[in-house]
Amino acid sequence: MNSIHAVLLSLLAREPLSGYDIKQQIKGRTDFFFKINNNQLYPALAKLEAEGVIRLQALERETYRPAKKIYEITDAGLERLKNWVLEPGEPGDWNEFLLKQYSSWLVKPEELIPVLTLKKREHEEQLDMYRNKVESLREQSGLLTSDHPIFSSVAVIEMGMAFEQANIEWCGKMIGWLKENRL
Repeated sequence: MNSIHAVLLSLLAREPLSGYDIKQQIKGRTDFFFKINNNQLYPALAKLEAEGVIRLQALERETYRPAKKIYEITDAGLERLKNWVLEPGEPGDWNEFLLKQYSSWLVKPEELIPVLTLKKREHEEQLDMYRNKVESLREQSGLLTSDHPIFSSVAVIEMGMAFEQANIEWCGKMIGWLKENRL
């Protein structure tokens, strides 16, 4: 499933919405990690409706405006979204991972914990790789001063290490929250 379809289904899993309302929800809920424009939104809604994963719930008409189409997710759409949340994502695809976690409330904790455990392991492996790279660069270069080209390389890898560590910690917290069934 592509990201646009995932966002639309995850919003419609929460409540029926019009295209305009979906756009507003995206601005308020997912805009910090996923953006969509009108040229993508309405064709995606039409495609999802043709696939039977959403349906037109109602047409709301105001006298001075065109009718507003209200969409809702179908049972098939809900199942597709749940299955997608549990699919292993591409390593390093942070936005897809965030989108999946945005809809993680739909799946059982015992199904989600193995997915998060795998993701945590991926971040641990990446962190180890970064650590080995930094150690190797430091051994090759000796003392790194700010005017040395390797200085910048190590600094960037250190940022990557911090990112991986944050992901490891978050996955651990999420697993704990799921086990306790609360935040």
